[in-house]
Amino acid sequence: MALGSPSPPVQFLPLQESNLRRINELSNIPEIAEHFETIPPVPMEATNTLWSYVQSGIMLLWGMHADGKIIGCAGFYAQPPGTRLSHAATFFLYIEPAYWGKGIGTKAIQFLETEAKRRGYLRMECMVAATNPGAIKLYQRLGYEKEGAKKQAFRINDTYQDLILMGRIFPAGEV
Repeated sequence: MALGSPSPPVQFLPLQESNLRRINELSNIPEIAEHFETIPPVPMEATNTLWSYVQSGIMLLWGMHADGKIIGCAGFYAQPPGTRLSHAATFFLYIEPAYWGKGIGTKAIQFLETEAKRRGYLRMECMVAATNPGAIKLYQRLGYEKEGAKKQAFRINDTYQDLILMGRIFPAGEV
């Protein structure tokens, strides 16, 4: 994939409560919102619920900072320890459209993988709408495989689209 202009320096900083308005603003950008589970407009209450998940430890979330502002979010969640699924982290990310094609998505996934491995997870996975081919290509380029599809599981406007299940198992030496 050919990249646009060079990537600005990006910092991944744990989300703070003071960042929630900006996170909500990003969540309501049409190009981002079309891939969210929440149907736009995303209310501030939904962003506050997300924050409660972060505070409770259900979810880990980082703001992507560049050019003096938050340009996106990256995070993951997992099942509680002691379950048969607690070895896998489910990731998600979104980036302000002005920063697409600059390698930031790659940096975000690499950052999330490092954090997941540090915490002892053995695999990363995601669900991505079939209508998001750019994300699917990125994930495949980074070693994620299509593992299946949830047929007509994602509603966009008045149509139902497939959700593609993708995953990557970390080699033993990486964890």
